[in-house]
Amino acid sequence: MAAMMRAEVADSVLDLMGGDVNDALLTVHDTVARVTGSPARTYRRWAEENADAFR
Repeated sequence: MAAMMRAEVADSVLDLMGGDVNDALLTVHDTVARVTGSPARTYRRWAEENADAFR
């Protein structure tokens, strides 16, 4: 959306439509790695690794 309009306008449209995303939610954290000792995985990777359990 920002490619077609100024960022401020896009933010306002998303606010009005209920699609506003808090910038803090977009911040990547290392919580999983700190807690588990292993890096986080994508959902795709998890699904590929566990596909047999659902067959």
